[in-house]
Amino acid sequence: MWLFMVASLLLTTMGFFIYQEVRGIVFSAADKSLHEEIGEIAGLIRERDGKIELIPSGEILGDYTLPLSGRYYKVLMDGTLLSASPSLVDRSFDLAAGAQQSRDAGATGKTYTSVGPAGEPIRVLWQDRETLGRTFSIFAAEDFRAGIRMVRTVRNLLFLLILSGIAIVCLTGFSIAKWSLAPLNVFSRRIGEITHKTLGRKIDATAETREISDLAHAFNEMLDRLQKVFEGERRFIADASHELRTPVSVIKAQCDVVLQKERSTEEYIMALRAIRSVNDNIGDLVRDLLALSRLDSGILSPEGFTAFSLNDSILKWADVVRPLAAQRGIRIVTRVGADVTITGDRDRLGEAFLNIMENGLKYNRESGLLDISSGTDGGNAVVSVRDTGIGIGKADIERVFDRFYRADISRGDEGTGLGLSIARAIIEAHGGEIKLESAEGKGTHCTVVLPAGGRTEENPADMPQDETR
Repeated sequence: MWLFMVASLLLTTMGFFIYQEVRGIVFSAADKSLHEEIGEIAGLIRERDGKIELIPSGEILGDYTLPLSGRYYKVLMDGTLLSASPSLVDRSFDLAAGAQQSRDAGATGKTYTSVGPAGEPIRVLWQDRETLGRTFSIFAAEDFRAGIRMVRTVRNLLFLLILSGIAIVCLTGFSIAKWSLAPLNVFSRRIGEITHKTLGRKIDATAETREISDLAHAFNEMLDRLQKVFEGERRFIADASHELRTPVSVIKAQCDVVLQKERSTEEYIMALRAIRSVNDNIGDLVRDLLALSRLDSGILSPEGFTAFSLNDSILKWADVVRPLAAQRGIRIVTRVGADVTITGDRDRLGEAFLNIMENGLKYNRESGLLDISSGTDGGNAVVSVRDTGIGIGKADIERVFDRFYRADISRGDEGTGLGLSIARAIIEAHGGEIKLESAEGKGTHCTVVLPAGGRTEENPADMPQDETR
């Protein structure tokens, strides 16, 4: 579009200047000839026997004296007609009728275009001269049809050339654009052939042009990311279906057994309690799924973050899990160092800390130890949770943060397998990092690193606070 507009403007401007130049040359040539004619006519004015008259000359006035010859003259002396072409006299034709009202009084006179006695276009020169003590107005005119035809021919030719030039530029631009965009059209067609079922297909970047190869590489990387997302979603749906199928099957089985025959009140109560227990597990799973869904949607935003004490949060959630630890005889030790202010969502971070602590208790050994500490490292806040439990094998430690993943050693334990996934999602949403170190039979060490917002008061003595059995 821009190419069309620029080309049109350029060609039109060039055509206009060429037309004006040719027109000026044609008109200047006609005016020069008329100036010469007026000079010769002025030379014929003589004073003879005390009388001023224009002495005819066949060599000079030849065509001017022929009827409707296309060449005309008229001479006025002090406003009175002195001599004129017969065609002007016979038809009472005034050569000055076509002149503009304002005209130059200089020696060059005034030129204009008018209509002759025969209706033909004529070019007229009107010039005033002082001679023999009198003022003479001399008019000379000649047929200007040839000049006008030439100007019109040039104008029409330029018009055709401009249109042709614009058409050529447009066709050339269209061809160049089509040729340039051909690789992109092929690339677009190949992209259109890729669906969610064929994300494994890649664009051959080496077969593309240099301009498209970088785009092809970026597109392939995007396909890889999308494929991982789709695979993760499919795995998530499959795992969620599997996790929900088991408790639903248990509920159905309980109902089928109870409904086979009349049962006692105690049997009904036991069945209902079993169903309620399974229902609680389903509720926990649905709750965790909803939490992950909300985290995936980006619900945690820095705009809603507030500053709070890390130590207060750690001590609060340690107190929450103490009753659970007491049931299994697990001793909790809390060691908090210099207090640090962190910025984030207090409740969501508390949920992450709680999931990590519950994991440390769930997979700990009876009468074991859960060591919870906080401090700083290089300007970051650090929370450490160390247990003396069953530990995690090397094959499983890389996958413990995957959704629904539970190591084989813990398959028999209750839980949704989403706790650590939720914890990692919350911590990463706060710009932090969570790491695990573990060895089978020796326990697991979980470390959370978060950006620190600033230091508050120092603990006077970094003394451990512990809860004994």
